[in-house]
Amino acid sequence: MTVERPDDLTAAERELLERAVGASPPPPEPRWGEYRAQLRSRLEARGSMGTRLRRWWARPAPIALSLGLATALLLFTLHPVERRPDFASLDEAMLGARLDLLENYHVVERLDLLENFEVIRRLDDVASREG
Repeated sequence: MTVERPDDLTAAERELLERAVGASPPPPEPRWGEYRAQLRSRLEARGSMGTRLRRWWARPAPIALSLGLATALLLFTLHPVERRPDFASLDEAMLGARLDLLENYHVVERLDLLENFEVIRRLDDVASREG
């Protein structure tokens, strides 16, 4: 069962087309034996996939390139590049900002002693409140 499709050709165009088809010679019969022989020779010349791969691996440049690429991938996979901040330089910058304090360290030490002296002086008050 086929679906009929309408033709856009007029009767004159159909007649011209039929005459052109009738005037053309029939296509020649294919020579299958010759075709198969050509195909077989092409396939033999081309070689199998294994033969081509063996020829490719026999060349030194592709081997070196492949090994170099594999090594680079292995190195990037095992040792990723980590960018950590340099805390030593940060400490140096902070110490540089407080350099005047370090130059007068003996004064700072005495202030610390004065603070301890204040605690010691109030020690009597704390003991009398508890007792």
